[in-house]
Amino acid sequence: MEHTDPMRCELRFTATHGDGAPETIALRSGVADGSLVRIHRGVYAATSDWEGLDSRERHVLLTRGMAAGAARNCVVSHVSAVAALGLPRVHDRFDDTVTVTDPRRTSTKTSTHLLRRPGEVPTDDVLRLGDLSVTALRRTAVDVARTAPFADAVLCADAVLRRLVLPNGHRTGPSVTAAVRREREGLLGRLGPTTRPGNRAARRAVQFSSPFAENGGESLLRVVLFELGLSNVELQREFRLADGRVARCDTYLASHGVAVELNGLVKSTDPRMLAGRTPAEVVRDRTRRDRALCRLPEVRAVVNCDYLDLVFPERLGGLLRDADVDLDRRRVTAAAREAARRFRGDGP
Repeated sequence: MEHTDPMRCELRFTATHGDGAPETIALRSGVADGSLVRIHRGVYAATSDWEGLDSRERHVLLTRGMAAGAARNCVVSHVSAVAALGLPRVHDRFDDTVTVTDPRRTSTKTSTHLLRRPGEVPTDDVLRLGDLSVTALRRTAVDVARTAPFADAVLCADAVLRRLVLPNGHRTGPSVTAAVRREREGLLGRLGPTTRPGNRAARRAVQFSSPFAENGGESLLRVVLFELGLSNVELQREFRLADGRVARCDTYLASHGVAVELNGLVKSTDPRMLAGRTPAEVVRDRTRRDRALCRLPEVRAVVNCDYLDLVFPERLGGLLRDADVDLDRRRVTAAAREAARRFRGDGP
């Protein structure tokens, strides 16, 4: 199926015509015959468009519908800004409640498909995306840090720092270090004192954040390693192999001499990452690279993990123990409980 852009999908509104107008009756008839889908009261889209969207994109389309009606004069924010800006989060599923910041509110209000949060959004913190007014990157990172669980806050802050500091890809050096410090301090300055609700946890997430996680998966890997008790983790560590090539690892546990690589499906399916190779050739090349890394004095072992090892950290713990990384079993148990809450909603 051809990809559908939610920012280009046509929305149709009954308010444009009036409740009893022939056009409005035609919209309702379209729902009855299956050619249209009602995404909110008085807001319709073509079924062919709707079916071509994933959960995030449907949320963006619903956001456009709400912004044109009930949420007019509000700024799209929090999780809905994450969706509109294409920032990562733990779950790919977005619900059908659009979050906005409404300067007219003094308290939070929830209605059908809409969550209004009180607050002012300065003009400099507003980004225009098509027909949407969305909180810009820095404001979105702060909003999410205050209101989301630690992992989601880190994924968002990591991605925001990466876009601000490394928009053209991986770099290192004094200027990058200074830019990271400046941007992180700027986010902390926006948060303000820890006495404000949510700020203590938010500051912890921002202080933990890094632009060197290249995607949400790598951010989540670092979170899970931290929950397993491994805090001294280097991101994108480069090693020069014996043949002169440079190998860059997702994460490196310096105190253990172990590199941990997250092998997502995209590495074996994305044509850009395949670079003309077959998936089997990708696996072969990875094995050869791992062997070359292990010949270096700094690397004792390379641990390859996948997404399910992050969903079930006890599996990642087993892989690390096989590489002689000593883990406190109580931390493994605690990480498994946290992952159960994170991914399956288990427990309190």
